[in-house]
Amino acid sequence: MAFIFGNCKQDKPAAVSQTDAWGIDTVAIREFRKNHWKDHGCDLITQEEIQKIFNIDGKALSLNSRPLPNQAFCLHTWNRPDWKEREAHNEKDANNFLPTRNSLVVQVFHYGTGVHSSQQFENLKRDRRDTYEESVSGLGDDALWGTTIVTLLVKKGDSVLSITLDAMDNPHDNLPKAKEVAQLALLKL
Repeated sequence: MAFIFGNCKQDKPAAVSQTDAWGIDTVAIREFRKNHWKDHGCDLITQEEIQKIFNIDGKALSLNSRPLPNQAFCLHTWNRPDWKEREAHNEKDANNFLPTRNSLVVQVFHYGTGVHSSQQFENLKRDRRDTYEESVSGLGDDALWGTTIVTLLVKKGDSVLSITLDAMDNPHDNLPKAKEVAQLALLKL
């Protein structure tokens, strides 16, 4: 894949070019990466990958993926395999509601530099430890899990990957699959 970065007329001054040992303009690459996932959030985890990770037939379970315009975001939803039985249960016992659909939200936040993303992550650890109560090892540069919001945050370089997965009845049971999703998405960042 070749990148061509030409001079563009801008309202604000362009970032000063920096080249690495290979002569690659690292500022231009950072800018490309920052904007690359906008409008392509559903490419971070595709429907085919969801079908493999969760061992489902996407067509039979109405797998659907929706991005948000101008964002690095994707919402995937699909029926739970026993959704019909859950709907029947919910009609009989509204006080003991069982979810009939799964959801997976994949989002990337770009902070510009690794230092800034590290600062933001440290702030989360300090200020939101009641929400992101569990440190997760083996993913990216750092990772946190929040059981009450079923969200895994993974810092990698100057970006943070957010995986929100609601597919299991016990919220903490979503963590193993969220980690699988994160591992795959991290390969693409």
